[in-house]
Amino acid sequence: MEKPKRVAIVLFEGVNALDVSGPAEAFATTRDCSGEAAYAIETWGLDAVEFQTESGLKLVADGLLPEGEPCDILIIPGGRGARLQETVEALATWLKDNAQSCERVVSVCTGAYPLAHSGLVDELTLTTHWAHEADLQARYPDVSVQADQLFLNDEKYYSSGGVASGIDLALEIIREDFGHEAAMDVAREMVVFLRRDGGQSQFSKLLQLQSQTDDPIQKACRWAAANLDADLSNEILAAKARLSVRQFTRKFIEAIGEPPATHINRMRIEAAKSALSQRANVAQTAHAVGFGSTDGFRKSFEKLTGITPTQFQARFGQAEDHS
Repeated sequence: MEKPKRVAIVLFEGVNALDVSGPAEAFATTRDCSGEAAYAIETWGLDAVEFQTESGLKLVADGLLPEGEPCDILIIPGGRGARLQETVEALATWLKDNAQSCERVVSVCTGAYPLAHSGLVDELTLTTHWAHEADLQARYPDVSVQADQLFLNDEKYYSSGGVASGIDLALEIIREDFGHEAAMDVAREMVVFLRRDGGQSQFSKLLQLQSQTDDPIQKACRWAAANLDADLSNEILAAKARLSVRQFTRKFIEAIGEPPATHINRMRIEAAKSALSQRANVAQTAHAVGFGSTDGFRKSFEKLTGITPTQFQARFGQAEDHS
């Protein structure tokens, strides 16, 4: 039996609880080909063994940060504490002395701050939460920050964006280590998508619009989401927004980051995913979300997700193919 891969998660005061528990649950759920635990998880405390997270939960580390201790995956979570200068400097110093003992170093969300401060990723690329992209880039100009990515890796350094994307990155590492089916099993167990579509900028723009209740683009998007089987041409949506087609298209791209037709197609596919995961018939789903033909729906679904509607159902094990 192969020895489980060692995963070490660093804890500190003000850490984000989901940055810790999300990847930990994904790794803990993974089984190797013999059905045994594929990863052994432990926690290392920065300067103590008990910490309070951003949300107030208490976490207890297995021990203090060791010196020269090897591990397969070192995870640096984010949170308010990860941006405090004292924490940033202490973690960066430890990383400079110990990162060489770790096969892979992973930052989650704002865990990118101490990693960037260490100088280990100068001339490399990191992602972080979209709200901190400009600040991280300004502080560490030698690091290339690409916050539109849910996760990425450069050499042995892996990074993920906002909070929940730590799970996305953990699934990718599981896929690298044990294959697609193992990662799919974990995704199914956790009831998450193996690979989400889109980048953080898309999500952040939508969240901003949701807070702008009088925004004409938001109103048009809200109407479109409730009427996916309707004619959602630029002309119709522009009329809903009470703008000319030219004004609507320009403002939409500024707000959402992509053309209206591209975004409407993405909305339709996301709605289709939800329906398909609940045993919906493929042909009926195609019609319900506004596609004129099942064939056109299949092609669009595969182009956006990388798999067919039938494969989506089969991999999540919730429905047979009714197409």
